[in-house]
Amino acid sequence: MGNTPDIMLRPAVDADLPGIRSLFRSTVMQVCAGDYDASQLQAWASSADDPARWQKLLDTTELIVAVAGDGRLAGFAALERPSHIEMMYAGKDFQGMGVAARLLHRLLSQTTGPVTAHVSRTARPFFEKHGFSVTEARFPVRNGIVIPNFAMTKP
Repeated sequence: MGNTPDIMLRPAVDADLPGIRSLFRSTVMQVCAGDYDASQLQAWASSADDPARWQKLLDTTELIVAVAGDGRLAGFAALERPSHIEMMYAGKDFQGMGVAARLLHRLLSQTTGPVTAHVSRTARPFFEKHGFSVTEARFPVRNGIVIPNFAMTKP
């Protein structure tokens, strides 16, 4: 693990949405590039282009952001009540620094019982390290492109 930056976790607000969308896009395109081809990455990242989708995420989930001491957005995570991790991303400049682990710990502290998540090939080892197991291989389609992922559960 690299140097752990000074990170503050807090609830997301409307003003965070442009930064969240940007972090999502850059993380998908750069961090996940070793696990998906260019067409899959582009189809996946294209959901950043839909502001209404992100507003709905803010309005209907427990959306939290990780903010570095210098004010940069380091990551974000969304919990769909009662116990489904809807999204979790650590920014490309914050990989291996404990940001995702902090976000996951915060989400898990807000749940009871089994926790589920649909995770990318890229994120699967991280979730396995934190006690999740694959329950199903999934093949969702976005913009006509299959983007394989995994349903995972933590008891």
